[in-house]
Amino acid sequence: MNCKATVDSAEVISGGGEADAEAALVGADLPHAVVGLGRFGSTHARKLGGLPGFQLCAVVDRSPAARPAADLAALPLLSNVDDLPPGIESATVATNDGTHAEVAMALMRRGCHVLVEKPLCIDRLDGAQMLRTAQRCGVVLSTGHIERFNAAFDAASLSWIRRAALLHRGSTHPFLRFRRFSCREASAVDSVLDLMVHDLDLLAWLCDIPADAQLHLIGRQIGARSVRARVRLGGLVAELESGYGSMLPAARLQVCSSGRQHVLDLRKPDSSTEGDDDALARQYRDFRRAVQGSGGRIASGIDGLAAVVRASQVLHA
Repeated sequence: MNCKATVDSAEVISGGGEADAEAALVGADLPHAVVGLGRFGSTHARKLGGLPGFQLCAVVDRSPAARPAADLAALPLLSNVDDLPPGIESATVATNDGTHAEVAMALMRRGCHVLVEKPLCIDRLDGAQMLRTAQRCGVVLSTGHIERFNAAFDAASLSWIRRAALLHRGSTHPFLRFRRFSCREASAVDSVLDLMVHDLDLLAWLCDIPADAQLHLIGRQIGARSVRARVRLGGLVAELESGYGSMLPAARLQVCSSGRQHVLDLRKPDSSTEGDDDALARQYRDFRRAVQGSGGRIASGIDGLAAVVRASQVLHA
């Protein structure tokens, strides 16, 4: 198989904990492909090209105009997942949101474990079919909710947020307030599945709320630039705002605990890590653990579908 070589598998990834990094490298490298060479797909491919534990073997893009970056030029550029060489064991889906379900299911039917960029899908029925396909094919389906790997959520902060959530359950006052903006120009409603879906997943994950918990929409305001929603999930009230047209991208979480407001800047540079160890690298290490049967923070397909369903409620309830 014509795969791009990775660095020595004995290398320890900095910033994630030496024991965790070594555990992530147990076993042979995963032969991997990236499908979709847009901005996100190219970022994934460049990261995987030098990430221990993976062997990037091919990139796929249907567009005749697709051109891999110079550092990926030696890889096979294929136009269809059906053209992938035998032996590919895992893949990233970074195509247009509306094609996530189709592409992921084609890969899973080939026996590939799949990491799908968020949102997992657009339609909840497609998402349910994706879950059934993963189960039937015996593969791991994960969702790229990368904010779970934000350095702001280290073990200590995750622990105190979850303790505070237990004390706050049943209150009518918001426990978490999320605000996320992008500088791109688009319709405000599009930001719900693009941006707010991150925070709907964080709300559930940070507060240890199961995927089958029902979201109740308390209030919603759709404006020209943003969408605001107040919701109740798992006995907790949260406020979420997402939108476009900001001068600078922004992502902020405000935690209300013991009468005090704690603000986390989720766009703050990750100063706790060195070199190439960032949220994306940590997410891939955890994806590999999930494939090996011991994933930690990685969002499952079930988690990804729950976030899509909740985002749809914000939009259409």
